[in-house]
This record gives sequence, structure tokens and C-alpha cells, in this order.
Amino acid sequence: MKKLLLLLWVFALTAYSDSILIEAESFSQHGGWKLDTQFIEIMGSPYMMAHGLGEPVADASSSFDVKAAGKYKVWVRTKDWVAHWQAPGTPGRFNIAINNEKLSTEFGTKGADWHWQEGGTVDLKAGKNEIALQDLTGFNGRCDAIYLTSDLSETPENSNDVLSEWRREKLGIASRVQTKDGYDLVVVGGGYGGMGAAISAARMGLKVALIQNRDVLGGNGSSEVMVWAMGNFPASEYKFSDIIKEFKDSAKASPGFIEEFGDDKKDKIVKAEKNIDLFLGHHAFAVSKNGRKIESVDVMNVRTQEVLRFKGKFFSDSTGHGFILEWAGASGELKDKGRMGMSNMWRWKQGGSETTFPKTPWALDLDEGKFPYPKKNHAQWFWESGYDKHPYKDLELIRDWNLRANFGAWNAIKNKEAYYRYDKSGSKHAKAELTWMAYVGGTRETKQFYGDVIVREEDVVKKKIYPDSCVLATWSIDLHYPKKQYIGKFKENPFISYAVHGKGVDRKKGYSFPYRSFYSKDFDNLYIACRALSVTHEALGTIRVMNTLGMVGVAVGRACHVAVKHNTTTRGVYENHLEEAKELWRLPGKARKELK
Repeated sequence: MKKLLLLLWVFALTAYSDSILIEAESFSQHGGWKLDTQFIEIMGSPYMMAHGLGEPVADASSSFDVKAAGKYKVWVRTKDWVAHWQAPGTPGRFNIAINNEKLSTEFGTKGADWHWQEGGTVDLKAGKNEIALQDLTGFNGRCDAIYLTSDLSETPENSNDVLSEWRREKLGIASRVQTKDGYDLVVVGGGYGGMGAAISAARMGLKVALIQNRDVLGGNGSSEVMVWAMGNFPASEYKFSDIIKEFKDSAKASPGFIEEFGDDKKDKIVKAEKNIDLFLGHHAFAVSKNGRKIESVDVMNVRTQEVLRFKGKFFSDSTGHGFILEWAGASGELKDKGRMGMSNMWRWKQGGSETTFPKTPWALDLDEGKFPYPKKNHAQWFWESGYDKHPYKDLELIRDWNLRANFGAWNAIKNKEAYYRYDKSGSKHAKAELTWMAYVGGTRETKQFYGDVIVREEDVVKKKIYPDSCVLATWSIDLHYPKKQYIGKFKENPFISYAVHGKGVDRKKGYSFPYRSFYSKDFDNLYIACRALSVTHEALGTIRVMNTLGMVGVAVGRACHVAVKHNTTTRGVYENHLEEAKELWRLPGKARKELK
């Protein structure tokens, strides 16, 4: 019997295995690493990125608990972000140190797709252990997660599903979903449209949840992207512009400077509204519906991965990409090719002393004349690509191509002889320094979803008036195309654009878009307060700018008050209560109207 018990005890020891999944975004100290939440739908998770402009960033660090001491195999989910193009070099290299001991493997050195890179074994002690991400290059190395397992034969699951069952189980959140209920309006997306919808609805007395997957509000008009808000505020019977003027940026250029975009001001204005619950750093990833009604949206905390389920009477897709509409199955048009693209702008300055910049063999090989010189020390909106790429599936590749173009241009400026011809002492750019580059892409067009009215270019040109015409667009029909001069060997995905400004919009008076293009025709409680609204590609060219989309949000927020008050639908507001909606649209921005 003693021998049998001993054998069972030995078997139990050998059969037991422990495993620890550490999401990189959950590190307690991020150091110089950036939290990137743009591509969760593509690869399943937020991740950490070393966006150091060629200078290695400070370590990210954290601790983790181990139940049983022993030898553990290390896996790191990462990728070589230039391998898709078979570019030479591996710019995204980084190390991992555990308990101050650096692993021998360099990560981010292989694989064009997200995968688990093997990192050897490490001896862990029982209890608390320390871990750090150590950037080696400053060139956008990326880490999704670290997996430690005492089963040396185990390979972790490599699903791209958001919060897959495997991840939920390993993180211990498989059955934990907290419900957030009682909202009149759930706004997903914190850009100008989402902010306009949330603030206006809250001031009408509605209980609002505002969900944003980044740490700042403003969308493309935040310090992360630095697109200044365009679109005029012409005289109108409807007071939509008041709220937008409260939080719009004061930038004098695009890109401008961080302080000009007023991230703190936006945050303060929203938090001052007692009827708004603000959820920064929360990413929506799933929708539940019942017939023609959206019932709830599932949202993940981008640091802890905990899931909240938001229930509401009405929802606003203010994501820009139209993710809520897409997941709900709303009808729309995804243009095959020729969409407007994504921009990642950048800035530089003349410093006080000479600077160097690492050569970038993995970047686009650019020479003088092969890209527009960044005058006034900034590279503007026309650093744009992705026109014929898939606007959902290829988002990360589009952003990374832009980074390769940007770094390739700066490499030419700093390291190629053609730029050393300016004076006898050396280079005009000897003291030039790269100071900022957007790692968050500014996307102009993804997919358009159908409302009860689809506004077309001819409607704008002929100044068609609808009974529910309300928001004035004052931008021209501004459409972007790849600039042939810079296509050359990069014809697969040109990285410089030009704008064609069509006629038909009076910038002083504007063209009035109808309320019925601000909601989905397929659902009774789903508004569209972002660039995914019900227009054609051409008509998008005039309404897509941020000041105008912000006013769309204000119109939506006030119309939602009417819908809640009368227990009707988005369409029902137009069919039965349009005059009441117009009364609210006429109110000044600071006006408040409690539900009765």
C-alpha cells in the first residue's frame, strides 16, 4: 500500500503543470511602451508597442505570482512587423527579463503574422516574480502577451478571436461578465461625433454611457492623431455648433502640437456632465440583438481584459469604422477599391546640436524627390495610404506601411548624400530631429451604412432639401486619390495623396443633411454618429470632417431624447415627432431639458 501511495504521489507531481498568461497591456508600469488598441478585431487583443522614433524606450515592468517553483517554458506572442513585405532587417526587436535575468532570445525577429515565438526556459520561484519588456531599437517592436508553462511540451493557442475561450480560461475571467444597465443611450466611440451625441443627450436628461477604447477623447482630433477639426459653423436655426465649440481644438496646423488639441479639456467637459458615465480604455467587441433592436454591447477593459455588458434603450455607433453596425449585420456598402486612406503624420525640428538617426534598411527606400519635403517641419494629411486595401482586415498593415514610408523619408533626410548639399559645413539637416509621429492611424473612410435616406453627390450639388434637413456641411466634396508623381515602385500601395475638391457646397451657407441619414434603417434603436453614416462615397467627402460630424452627434443626442420620451424608434422620431425634435435642435448648447 505504501508503495502504491508513493507511486501515485510521484505521478501527481509529474502530471501537475502550472501556466501563467501575462497580457503585456496589463503590466503595472508601461515605461515608454505605448498601448495600441487599434487592431483588436484583427489579432484578438490590445498590445504594447515600443514607438521610440529610433531611440529604445524605457522598460515596461510588472510582477506575477507563481504557485509552484520550477522550470517553465517561455512563449511570447509577437511578430516581425516588416516581414509581410520581406523587408531586410528586424526593426521590432526586444528582450524579456525575468527576475532581472535577460532571456537569450530576441523577440520580434520572425513571422509576418501574430504568433507565439518560443523563448526557451526559465527557473521561476514560488510566489512573486518580476518581468520586464526591454526594447532594443525604438522602432515599433510589439508584444501581445507572455505565456509561461511548466508543461514543456505545451504550445499555446494562437487564436485571433477577441477574448477567445482559451484566453478567458487562462486569465480566470471565463464566467465574469458584469452588466451595466439603466442607460438611455450607449455611445461607442469618443471622437467628435460620439462626444457630441453623449453631451447633448446628457444635457437633455438622458442617462448616457460613453465608451472609448483609448485613454483620450477626440478620435482623429486628439493629440494621438493631431488632425485639426475642419468644417465651418454657418448661421443656422439649429444650435448644433455650440457644444462642438466648447471642446474643439485650437491647432494652427495639422499636425499641430499636443497642447493645442486639448485632451484634458475634452476630458473635463465630459466628466462635468452628471448624466454621463465615461469609460476610457474600454473596447467594444460584440453585439447582442433581438429582431430590430440592439440589446447590449460587450466591452473589454483594455488593461485588465474584464468584460462589461452595456444595456440601453438606444445605441450610437460612433466608432468611425462602423464596428457596431457591422457586427449587428446592418446593411451598407463596402467600396471594393478607391476609398480614401489612412494618414500617420509626423513632425521634426531643428535642434541645438548635431543629431544622428539609425539607418533603416527595412523602411521604404526613398530618395530626394521621391517624397514631398516636409515644409514647416511637419508632414501633413497627404502622407496617406490604403486606398485599395481592405478597410477592416488590412488596417494594421496600412498603418505599418505608413510607418515604413515615414521612417524611410526621415532616413533619406538624415542619412543620404543628396541632402548634404546645402552648405559647406555639412548638412542642412545635421541638427534636425524627429520629434513626433502618429502611431494611431487617422482613417477617412471604411464602410457606409444605409439609413432611410442615402445622401448622394447629386443631392449635395442640387441642394436637395428634405423635411428633416438639419446639419449643415460646409466642406467641399473632398476626395483623396494616390498621387501619380509618387507612385513609382510603390504602386501596390502609394503613400502620398492629393485632394480633389468638387463643387456644389457653399462654404458660407453649407448643405443640410437629413436626420434620416443618421440611423440604421435595419434597427429601431441604432444611431450613426460618425463617418459611417448613410451617404455615398462622394457625399462622404463633404460631411466627414470633424466639426460637422460633431454636429451630427448633437442632432442624434437630442433626437434620442424625443425617442425615449415617446417610447418610439429612431424612425418614429421622424414619422411622428419631427417638430418636437426641431424644437430641441433650436436650443443653445448649454440648454438642459429633463425628461418628463
